[in-house]
Amino acid sequence: LVDPLPRVVLVPGLGMFTAGRDARTAGIVRDMYRHTIDVIGNASAFGRYLSLDPKDAFDVEYWPLELYKLTLAPPEKELARRIALVTGGASGIGRAVAGRLAVEGAHVVVGDLDEAGARRVAGEIVAAVGSGRAIGLGMDVTAEASVRAAFEETILGYGGLDIVVSNAGVAHSAPVARMDLRDWERSFAVNATGHFLVAREAMRLLQAQGLGGALVFVATKNVMSPGKDFAAYSAAKAAEAQLAKVLALEGAPHGIRSNIVNPDAVFQDSRLWSPEVRRERAAAQGIDPAELEEFYRKRNLLGVRILPEDVAEAVLFLASDRSSKTTGCTLTVDGGVKDAFPR
Repeated sequence: LVDPLPRVVLVPGLGMFTAGRDARTAGIVRDMYRHTIDVIGNASAFGRYLSLDPKDAFDVEYWPLELYKLTLAPPEKELARRIALVTGGASGIGRAVAGRLAVEGAHVVVGDLDEAGARRVAGEIVAAVGSGRAIGLGMDVTAEASVRAAFEETILGYGGLDIVVSNAGVAHSAPVARMDLRDWERSFAVNATGHFLVAREAMRLLQAQGLGGALVFVATKNVMSPGKDFAAYSAAKAAEAQLAKVLALEGAPHGIRSNIVNPDAVFQDSRLWSPEVRRERAAAQGIDPAELEEFYRKRNLLGVRILPEDVAEAVLFLASDRSSKTTGCTLTVDGGVKDAFPR
């Protein structure tokens, strides 16, 4: 009764779609319509069913009071009515990003190879911000079918997509002369091809929707300043960064923005920094593994530790309308590593 926009769409042979400002509201519409169908069916047993006219409906619903209650509602959050997909969302940066976007109003799909972990993070989000606000699902970014299925589940669950945070990654450290081909290929499968498969599916969907969108790629300081004994990781992430820039060129005519966040040495809650990778990176720097985190802290100009939440703030900016005139950008979150300054 506030606007003429439909809340229920019936598609013969397919089913019923309901709309609302969020999943909870759409669920209420669904339940009310199903109840209405039951009422219509029961009423039809006695005669012809007729809907109330607008005047009677206003009177029954105490509409002046309902309209007043609407004025008391708090303003919507920055990402309200938007849907975000975050890959590698079960831990570390991905987990922090998913939670941060949800706090700002987004509905979030948490994808990860660790399906149980993705569902756990989705549960954390729901507990924090409300029912229906997150979905956790298994997602292998190296497999076309898995990536496609994740996007399909996003569409079926929330009706579309606005934001994609391509974050899933792995790390391997070894000198080139001693590197196994399978380790090189695995790094490229996840850190380069994985981002391509996610981006390709995202571009297809966002272009079909015709509503624009935001792509945010979580890369690394190594794109600008590669590390010794880190060729597989550095080269693959450089490919990711170039992909993101090409997407900025291709997406602009469709209102689709593509930007990059370059973090460095984010250890907290990170599966990328496995004990093996820590040992290998410490060896490359000639230090004890126990000194690694402090080494990276002292390396940056500000002398700070970089946390997942720090990276999440950068992602939020690039995913939101605050950066609506920014695309092809690289935003560093590394405390100031001078060798990695964008040039």
